[in-house]
Amino acid sequence: MYLKEIEASGFKSFADKLKITLDDNITCIVGPNGSGKSNVVDAVRWVLGEQSVKSLRGDGGMTDVIFSGSKSRNALNVASVTLTFDNSDNYLNIPYSEVSIKRRVYRTLENEYFLNGEKCRLKDITNLFLDSGIGKESFNIISQGEVQKILSNSPYDRRVIFEEAAGVLKYKKRKEEAIRKLDRTHDNLDRAGDIIAELETQVEPLKEQSAKALEYLENKHNLEKIEVALIVYEIDLINETYQNNKQRIEELNNKIILIKNQTSDTKVDTSKIELLKLETELSKLNQDLLTITKEAERLNGEKNIQQERSKYDSNDSKVHDNIASLAEQKLKIENEYSLLEQELNIEQDYETKSIELVKNLTSELQLVINKKDNLSKEELEKERNINLLEHKIQVITNYLDNGGNLPNSVKAILNNPKLIGIYDVIGNLITVSEEYTKALEVSLGGSKQFLVVENEYTAKDAINYLKNNNLGRATFFPLSVIKPKGIDIETETLLKEEAGYINICANLVTYDNKFRNIILNQLGNVIVVNNIDSANRISKKINGRYKIVTLEGEIIHVGGSITGGCITSQRSMITDKLELGTLIRSKEELTRVIKELNDQLSSLDSEYNLVFNKLVRAKEQLFLTQETVKSKGINLTAAKESLNNTIVELNSLGHVIDSSLSKEEEAIINKYYEQTKLKESTLLKIKKLSKEKDDIKVIIEELEAKERLNNTELRRMEAELKELEIAVSRMDVKLDMYLNTLNEDYELTYEKAKGNYEMELELDEARNKVITIKGNIKRIGMVNLAAIQEYEKVRTRYEFLTLQRNDLLHAKETLLSIIEEMDAVMKEEFMTTFELIQKEFGGVFEQLFHGGHASLKLTEPSNILETGVEIIASPPGKKLTTISLLSGGEKTLTAISLLFAILNVRTVPFCLFDEVEAALDEANVDNFGKYLDHYKSKTQFLLITHKKKTMEYANTLYGITMQESGVSKLVSVRFDQENK
Repeated sequence: MYLKEIEASGFKSFADKLKITLDDNITCIVGPNGSGKSNVVDAVRWVLGEQSVKSLRGDGGMTDVIFSGSKSRNALNVASVTLTFDNSDNYLNIPYSEVSIKRRVYRTLENEYFLNGEKCRLKDITNLFLDSGIGKESFNIISQGEVQKILSNSPYDRRVIFEEAAGVLKYKKRKEEAIRKLDRTHDNLDRAGDIIAELETQVEPLKEQSAKALEYLENKHNLEKIEVALIVYEIDLINETYQNNKQRIEELNNKIILIKNQTSDTKVDTSKIELLKLETELSKLNQDLLTITKEAERLNGEKNIQQERSKYDSNDSKVHDNIASLAEQKLKIENEYSLLEQELNIEQDYETKSIELVKNLTSELQLVINKKDNLSKEELEKERNINLLEHKIQVITNYLDNGGNLPNSVKAILNNPKLIGIYDVIGNLITVSEEYTKALEVSLGGSKQFLVVENEYTAKDAINYLKNNNLGRATFFPLSVIKPKGIDIETETLLKEEAGYINICANLVTYDNKFRNIILNQLGNVIVVNNIDSANRISKKINGRYKIVTLEGEIIHVGGSITGGCITSQRSMITDKLELGTLIRSKEELTRVIKELNDQLSSLDSEYNLVFNKLVRAKEQLFLTQETVKSKGINLTAAKESLNNTIVELNSLGHVIDSSLSKEEEAIINKYYEQTKLKESTLLKIKKLSKEKDDIKVIIEELEAKERLNNTELRRMEAELKELEIAVSRMDVKLDMYLNTLNEDYELTYEKAKGNYEMELELDEARNKVITIKGNIKRIGMVNLAAIQEYEKVRTRYEFLTLQRNDLLHAKETLLSIIEEMDAVMKEEFMTTFELIQKEFGGVFEQLFHGGHASLKLTEPSNILETGVEIIASPPGKKLTTISLLSGGEKTLTAISLLFAILNVRTVPFCLFDEVEAALDEANVDNFGKYLDHYKSKTQFLLITHKKKTMEYANTLYGITMQESGVSKLVSVRFDQENK
């Protein structure tokens, strides 16, 4: 390795770009005083990291190295120096055959360092050259006037040269770093000890408060888990009764309205009014009958008297009696005939009404029969449907119980009771309403068949089971591992303002809260919208960051790709569960309908019996009426025939009658029979009205009986209605109370509570558990919930600091061990190098001085790490006790002897000497030059000199001139060795 090139720009007097190209031989730089030769040495030391401005012959800051201007030149704002090394022998531990280091400084005091063109730190450059024999304070770079400092420095300052030669500077630097770290460790130990002592006073009280708070939270959590599930169960239980009661209340109200509408109050009143009219009319008829009877009796008396008188007046009393008898018989038969006609008309009217009643009752009965038949058919149809539903439910239930269309591997896992911690596949852990089924199907995809397990160890056992039995593969979601996913708040806020947005898919399904992370992992970042147009629009607005699905099953994937088309019908556990739920609800509805049909049939049975009995009675009455009509018809025919015979007979005796009966007698007889006819007619009316009265009474009794029954039923219904309304009101209060508890105590809606909490205990056990836990919470009393976090914080910090203190103690021991180890290495390396240099120093001294002797001595042999180095030198013919008595030239030559001795022990890539031989005479300069030949092909030398003898030994000669005031220029001459 050697220094290949020095390039400077704006550094000190090098206003223009300066480039010195070197080879691995001896190069001399010459020039008059003040031309800027020594600035080359300063440039090299500066680029190697020199930070002392005074060492660079400056007064102020580092900006003193920037060209400050001249009479003809303006000052520059930046200075830079670049050193290029040939590293083809890999002398430097860096994988480059050529190494370039550069330093640049600005007037703004900014420093920059570059290594092979890349920005780096000064530390990187220092570490690169550490113990390489190259450095800003290395013995191979001697600035102007510094050669004698080697001898004039204290023995302890001189030690640095030997350490550099021994290559222990890196160890020394590491030791210094270790000591600094050790000091920091001591400081950290003190601080950690103080903090730990303070924290120890806080840990125990906080631990007690935290334990109390944790107990409270555990009880609160258990209370929430049980009480919320219990509340949901109670709400469901109450709600079922509540809905049934509400339905029953509605039914009762309808029935009460129907009964009230059907009440016979009006009919009864109308019938009673009619009855009253009939009774009034009957009373009047009876009065009339009494009057008519009295008049008939009077006329009958008069008739008898008149007949007796006429008998005595008549010539032939016997004829008179016969004629009178026939006349009376005729009138009597006429009365009978007229009465029979009236009776027949009445009976025929009864018959017509009876026929109409039978017809109506028959029609009514037929209607009831038809209704019963229709209801029976409907009930039979519903029962057949229920049987079909039960069959379908059983088929789907068996299908799902046997794993449905799950892979055989998944079925094998689910059906193996030995595997602990297996819950179910994701699809079976979710329920969803029908409208979101397609969206859920495409959102889950194949993951609906993934198995949810307790932890990764459970998954491992299941995988081993599949492997060992060659059952295929399955995917597992451990609850302890899977993390939830979601949509950022900003995007969610944006979505809520978008038309067509429905919700996040995870919010549309219900599931047990223990599977929350799994469900959110799969559905927490899936957006559900109404259609593909909304999906495209929303996807663009959110830059395609989340998956979007539509209600019809189209998908816009993350990034913007779209999946859609016709979804082929394929069975899945989600659709099967949905269908099963629908079937069960249909069965429940049919069961309810059948119950209603049975109630209606029971009611129709009662109605049928009532109508049937009425019809039987009506037919019996019709039969009796028809027999009466028939009998009356016969009697009427007989009466008519008798009347005709009497009339014939009377007609044959017409002339006799006229002469036998007086006008007065005939008039009385006519009046009597008219009155008799009126009497019979009145009796017939009374009979007819009496029958009508009896019928109305029957009707009234039936209506009143029905009304009594209705009133009894109505009172029963009203009593039941009142009880139900009170019960419903109480249920309303309870439901409100439960819902308020969910909302205020747990910040839950009923739907969310139902989806996330499941009743795992028996009802009584759960209630007792709630009472016990509430008692525990009351016993615990006031708690400081912040103590949990505070305790964790303090405990974590306490444990961390305790661990840190232990680590610091361990680090202290490690650092002490490292320091001890490095001390041993430095001692060994220093002594080895010192002994070699001591041996070489004596030989080089004798060779350069042509005699004399010199040696090195340790000031503290027992303290190798801190001992100084004394130089003892006696030129030929002199016996000196101290080197301070040497002349200037002798001191210089002695120092050069020491430098060459060190170079003989520790080869360095190059040496840069600035007028080190200035104090030597011509002979010693020649000795110096000759000795340089020892390092040919070993060490590169760059010499700044005024000595011509030195120049004679150079391969290349550079001249530094200052033709322009304040600006250094470079000229070069290369010599062939043969021309020397």
